[in-house]
Amino acid sequence: MPKSTRTRLAVIVLAALLASLAGLRWGLPNQHHVNTYNCDENTPIAHLQSMDPGKLDFNPVGEKTPYALGEGTFHLYTFAASLKALSVAGLLTLTPDKDFYYANPGEWGKFYLAGRALSALYGALAAAALCLLGTAMFGPAAGFLAGLFLALAPAHSIFSRYLVMNVPGLFWIVLTLLLLKRLMDSGETRFYLLAAVTTGLAVSTRYSAAPLLLPFLAAHLLGPRRREMKPLLLAVPAAASAFFIGTPYALLDYPGFIKGTGALANTVSNGSSAGIFSGLLKVWASLREGLGVGVAAASLAGLGLSAFRRTKNDLLLAAWTLPLLVIFVKAGQAASSGRMLPVLPFLALLGARLLAEAGEKFRAAKALPLLVLVNLLVLQAAAARLALKEDSRDSASGWLLANARPGAVIGLLREPSWFGPGVLERKYRHPSYEGLRNVRLVPLGSGDWRNAVGYDLLGQARPDLVVTTDIETAFTDEPGLLAALDKAGYAPAAEFRENFSLFGLALREKMPELFFKPARINIYAAKGKN
Repeated sequence: MPKSTRTRLAVIVLAALLASLAGLRWGLPNQHHVNTYNCDENTPIAHLQSMDPGKLDFNPVGEKTPYALGEGTFHLYTFAASLKALSVAGLLTLTPDKDFYYANPGEWGKFYLAGRALSALYGALAAAALCLLGTAMFGPAAGFLAGLFLALAPAHSIFSRYLVMNVPGLFWIVLTLLLLKRLMDSGETRFYLLAAVTTGLAVSTRYSAAPLLLPFLAAHLLGPRRREMKPLLLAVPAAASAFFIGTPYALLDYPGFIKGTGALANTVSNGSSAGIFSGLLKVWASLREGLGVGVAAASLAGLGLSAFRRTKNDLLLAAWTLPLLVIFVKAGQAASSGRMLPVLPFLALLGARLLAEAGEKFRAAKALPLLVLVNLLVLQAAAARLALKEDSRDSASGWLLANARPGAVIGLLREPSWFGPGVLERKYRHPSYEGLRNVRLVPLGSGDWRNAVGYDLLGQARPDLVVTTDIETAFTDEPGLLAALDKAGYAPAAEFRENFSLFGLALREKMPELFFKPARINIYAAKGKN
């Protein structure tokens, strides 16, 4: 590997690590809450708790996790292995005694830190792999820009801070495309086998990687061995073996696998769908959120250039990106930037290719990559500000601890709510927790208050305090709620706001979904009681 390539890779890896590690400690368990403020991070922890390694039982399916095999387990096992290694090194305590972790939230937080650090590592490797793919397809300038764009893209760097499978799965996808490029160019059997293995591991990490079969077939048909069946016949058992090594209970617990994948299929089929126009608008909004407006605009222009050029490289990328884009457009509001992560690196690569070629042909275009990178750095600075400052849920928890009198009644629009003050969260709270002494939490809606949002019981419940967040009030007629609070004799007592901004300049009108943060927490007090 040339020294210049090693230098570019080092810059990309360093940029990716700096972008992700800046917020690695955000929302960790503390005296107010026992889990992190990213509700999805609890899932792998729950799956690990269902296993019994002492009895060689590594099945994540349990009484509380009946649908655990609705997603692959390869990353779950690598996460478990990292925890064991940290324990052997004396850096983390592993014990079945849950009370130990309730009494030591910092020790419990190390589990999340370990998983987040693993995601950050995968994120840096994914950006490096994209650089190599871009260099092989469109030259070193395009490869370097693509790697930097991914390293600094908000969706990629922020999900690299979370204990979830999105970024680890993305690494295996990018690596597979890199190997498929080699397969398409050379036709060597080793690349068929290696790409098959990484495809199996990608699907074993996240089942949503299954469409990798399309670019695999495209690489074969575009390669020198297109008329041969032998390499494909060798690839099938290699991919299947890699998948079952990563997700062995797809065979060992076949009923649990069918139950989990059936629940996943129902969730997907019942998800939101949209018309083409509204779907396109949502996809564009998610591209802006996930890549920044500069990379997003370059990506769409690059997609157009790719459709015009239709080289082998363009067709290989199209076999992955176009089916996913169709799915996301159809999904409409469900197409968040986090869910779109599998397609973002390749769109960024097409945008990088366009900018690199434009810079070679037009002097005025040479500054465009720099402007795009400045846009990404501004977004990174704003994201770091949010991650490093005290979370509004902790601030609101501190206010409640200081101001809610013993025996107070607190009204909630919804419980449990991952977006409300952590001190009020009790579904995952240790029974002996006494943060708010003798405080009673009551629903303000007459429906299933653990799942529904409402406030028609406000007059009947007459709580001392009412706590709301913008996440919950988005599902209510908020002006009606405010009018009802005023009529019932409640006045604003405290407000905690967060915004995606830098130096006081708002970068978005509402909090991006990928931050898992409420933009506003409001506390109302009954007049004369608090």
